[in-house]
Amino acid sequence: ASITVGPAAKLAFTTSPSSSTGGVAFATQPVVTVQDAGGNTVTTSTAAVTLTITTPAGATLTCTTNPKNAAAGVDTYAGCSINLANTYTLTATSGILTAGVSLSFTIT
Repeated sequence: ASITVGPAAKLAFTTSPSSSTGGVAFATQPVVTVQDAGGNTVTTSTAAVTLTITTPAGATLTCTTNPKNAAAGVDTYAGCSINLANTYTLTATSGILTAGVSLSFTIT
């Protein structure tokens, strides 16, 4: 029996951003994957995914491209940084897909 991937249902951070310094790009950039209800990557998805700071508290998230279209179901961001020191999580959204939230990270 073969396993087929279901329709796109949710977004998941397969790589959360690393801690950094205010205004300096994260050493580890976020990667968001479009998944079906079972957590399988939907490799046919080119969904536009938008990253935002879950609770911005006045801070600004800057990325080279945001929103960014997935390639084969995966969005690898570049140049993302946050300007103010605090501990944050990022939220990924795309249309009706269930949003994904990153692990927390600290900006100093």
